[in-house]
Amino acid sequence: MSYPIEYGISGLTFGSPAVNGFVVQTFSNSSKAGVVAEVFDENGRRVHSRYDDVTNEMTFDAIIKGATLPTPGQIFTVNSVDYETLSVDAKYGNKEFTACSIKGKNSANLSV
Repeated sequence: MSYPIEYGISGLTFGSPAVNGFVVQTFSNSSKAGVVAEVFDENGRRVHSRYDDVTNEMTFDAIIKGATLPTPGQIFTVNSVDYETLSVDAKYGNKEFTACSIKGKNSANLSV
């Protein structure tokens, strides 16, 4: 007996109710601090660092069939983490499928 193989990001939903029809090809995730505060001693050596306003950005490329493209500002969820959609770039190639690149962010201080 063979089991189906599933590819892509697990638990990807747009809005409520969930939008289906996305096949994720690639994704990347990056984190950066918006504010870095450093304390130096009298010799110029860094003795303490504090990183605030950490933002996680996710970009993924997907093929869409039968789904509506999200709009900037819309919330999407990946593995129970909410992201705010920053940009959507669509590439229309044939009649049934749409290739797109979607970028979103989740900030430590952002309540979505």
